[in-house]
Amino acid sequence: MLSRTRRLDPPRSLVEAPWISCVKVRLGQGVGQVLIGARRIEVPEQRSLVTVWTSPQNSRGVRPVIVALGRDGVELSRMGPYDSLDTHTWARLRDES
Repeated sequence: MLSRTRRLDPPRSLVEAPWISCVKVRLGQGVGQVLIGARRIEVPEQRSLVTVWTSPQNSRGVRPVIVALGRDGVELSRMGPYDSLDTHTWARLRDES
């Protein structure tokens, strides 16, 4: 999705406009907070959230790092910008094979 948000100095063309991306994250019972890029988000009651960010045209499709934290602040799982699965899921898959 392309953003031409209202701002004092709008982009001169669609090519220069930042991209808006989003992801839906479902969270397990042990997760207390989620870090999405530099943002810290408390886990909502329904255990899922949708987050949105903007990125320049040349990095379209690159999401920020997503980290699930336990209630005690310990990292439970991490997903990098290009990862298809989080580190917790990869570990479980390795254990099953």
